[in-house]
Amino acid sequence: MDNIISFILCFLVIPGLILGLLAFALGWLLKPRKKVVGDLSLEGEGALRSEVDSQRAKVQDLEARLASRDTEMSDLKTKLAAAAAGAAAAGAATTVAAKADTAKTTDDDDSYALEWQNRYLAARVKYLESRIAEDAEAAKAKPASKPKAKAKSTKTKAAAGTAALATAAVATKAAAKPKAAAKPKPKAKPKAPAKPKPKVLYTDGPTDGAPDDLKLIKGIGPKFEKDLNNKGIFYFRQIGAWKRADVTMVEGVIDSFPGRIDRDEWISQAKKLAKGGAPAGTKTRAVAKPRKTAVKATATKAPAKKAPAKKMTSDEAKFERYYTNVKTYDAGASREVVQNIVKYCGVSLRSRDSSLVACSDEAELLRVAKGFVTKKLEMKDGQMDLVKDVCAQMKGQRQKSRVTFYYLAAKKAKKLAIFK
Repeated sequence: MDNIISFILCFLVIPGLILGLLAFALGWLLKPRKKVVGDLSLEGEGALRSEVDSQRAKVQDLEARLASRDTEMSDLKTKLAAAAAGAAAAGAATTVAAKADTAKTTDDDDSYALEWQNRYLAARVKYLESRIAEDAEAAKAKPASKPKAKAKSTKTKAAAGTAALATAAVATKAAAKPKAAAKPKPKAKPKAPAKPKPKVLYTDGPTDGAPDDLKLIKGIGPKFEKDLNNKGIFYFRQIGAWKRADVTMVEGVIDSFPGRIDRDEWISQAKKLAKGGAPAGTKTRAVAKPRKTAVKATATKAPAKKAPAKKMTSDEAKFERYYTNVKTYDAGASREVVQNIVKYCGVSLRSRDSSLVACSDEAELLRVAKGFVTKKLEMKDGQMDLVKDVCAQMKGQRQKSRVTFYYLAAKKAKKLAIFK
């Protein structure tokens, strides 16, 4: 039995085990292997190199695109800067041109106003010279009639002679020409009935008596009359003395349709009314005649009324102009309120530009709204609406005084008590 088992182990089991181990070893060696991605074989290295090359090509393409975009952006920035510089230059040129036009218009208005005032002063001097000549002739005529009376004594004759010499000396000094004293009678006749008055185109107020009712001229209503008064035109004879340049000037400073003065014949109507004629469409002279006598009565007293005005200082004269301008919008304006507004304005009134408010300048209106309305009047809303309302109220006045503007703004806001 033992021999059988030994035989089996030797010839069957042991050889089988050996054969199995050999088959296993051969199978392991001959088994096909799977390729691993990323191995360092020649095939894997070639794949990696091709992928790296493709990525580098993509990067170079992107860099080229980015460089072209940068170049395009730089070109656009250059064009934008050039356009901005051109716009700034055009804006500066427009601003300079606008300022030049405004300055030219202002200078033209000022020079023409000065020309009108010079005409008024020249006419006034002629009028006063004629009055002095008339007084001298009247004084000389009195001693001429004295020799007709009976002389009672030698002393009386001597006194009369002395008085005649003194009167003659006064007449010689007062007369404009020496010939007028030698032959007074021929020159006195044409002057006596005429009684020349100053023919003025511009005044600082109704300086020659009560102003005429300019509404009697067809085509002039209350608004036009107010505009003309603001420009120093109060009398029919002023309008009757207009020339073509005066008509052009007036049409430019009052709010009227072009050609209206010629179309309604203001000048011819004014000449007729100045001579005592009846207004257009009426047959009576009841309105013109009393006004003519009133002018005569006040004309003789004009020097006496003007005498105190010469003692006014320049500051007082300026205040009177401010106060008069305010009263054109509020007849009951308080002098104390206007004086305090003038004090508040202070140094801004020293310059002509800063003493006026330009309603066409939005920046100026914003300064008034933020400075005066907000800070002084203590308004918290509606500041610009208030400023624009005042501009609309002063539309008829081309040069808007800052004092009047502040007064009307305070009145509309019901804040006049601040200046009392």
